[in-house]
Amino acid sequence: MKVLFINSIFPNPVEPNKGNFVLKNIAAYPAEIEVIVVAPVPFFLSSWRKRQGIKLPKEEVVMIGNRQISVIRPRFIMIPRNIMQALIPTLEYWLIRRSVNRLIKEWNPDILHANFATPDGIAAAYVSRQTGIPLVITEHQAKLRDFLKKPFIGKQMLYAYQKAARVICVSSFSEGIINEFTNRPSNIVVIPNGVDFSRFSLKENRPAPQRAIYVGYLVKHKGVHILLQAIARLKQRGINIDLGIVGDGIERNSLEAMCESLRIDNHVKFHGEKKADEVASLMSQHDFMIHPSFIESFGIVMVEALAAGLPVLSTYNGGAEDIISEEVGILVKPNDVDALTKGIMLILSKWNQYNAESLRKYAFSKFSLDSVANRTVSLYKDCLHG
Repeated sequence: MKVLFINSIFPNPVEPNKGNFVLKNIAAYPAEIEVIVVAPVPFFLSSWRKRQGIKLPKEEVVMIGNRQISVIRPRFIMIPRNIMQALIPTLEYWLIRRSVNRLIKEWNPDILHANFATPDGIAAAYVSRQTGIPLVITEHQAKLRDFLKKPFIGKQMLYAYQKAARVICVSSFSEGIINEFTNRPSNIVVIPNGVDFSRFSLKENRPAPQRAIYVGYLVKHKGVHILLQAIARLKQRGINIDLGIVGDGIERNSLEAMCESLRIDNHVKFHGEKKADEVASLMSQHDFMIHPSFIESFGIVMVEALAAGLPVLSTYNGGAEDIISEEVGILVKPNDVDALTKGIMLILSKWNQYNAESLRKYAFSKFSLDSVANRTVSLYKDCLHG
């Protein structure tokens, strides 16, 4: 079986961590599944990301696990998403059309697969309409309801969902949102993101937790500012928790300033953006994860924490409810300093109930990469057989 991925969210030499979840899933596919990726990137990406000197080949063969995969990177024009968002999918379609048509003619793929309805799923839907090749869309969008409420882009997304043979939602939260807007729920299935457990060494149980970790973008809806306030409240009560923050984003400077104003800068370390293996190593140096996001489609970092044997304190954010149960962590109200503070104290009080090996086994039974890949391949076969 031949699968053609159309994904602007895909790692490249300039952005090596971009869309790593797509790469990891492909790496777990059975050997008989052939894959080519069309991964459009903006013109002048190296300059835009301030990484001049890094070459971005238009075509290359990359190693993903034990397989070699051709990656083709058509260029497209970068448009501010908040200004002309509704035009981006159509523009992407026209700029990738030549590369995609050549692949269809020379390689004859059986399935098209796009991640996120916009822009890639919409562009892929136009390709599917043109060629008749079945389309699968995996929806990861955290602010999905907000997108679907927008008149122009929402209409295009619904068209893509309806055109797709299957829509994979990474959580029941996302599935419920799409069902609110579409009249074709029968093509929607829930398959979570998968995790490569071999990357994570098991965290040994400590007598008492001392170090918490946050992994994610530093943007407002991730709730890191709420977490810092909770750490400050705990310090006032004589409870000192050291927090490692892994990731980067537009809020970093303000968060660093907040640490100073709250007088917790000696308890918070900003590690910046890290590669996947570095994140795995950092998890093994911490005791538990805190994920204070306001909204998530899934939240793969929580599964990765469990894979490393770390219990997780998360907010009720949509995706977390499919991952965190009482046996592996705690869920609290989002955007609430008091609730997050009490959640950390509850983690501390329940510490002896958490066993690193049990946490890992729980996560493996639900989110192993091989299991997720096999379910996805089975879905491809269903699409081909009607």
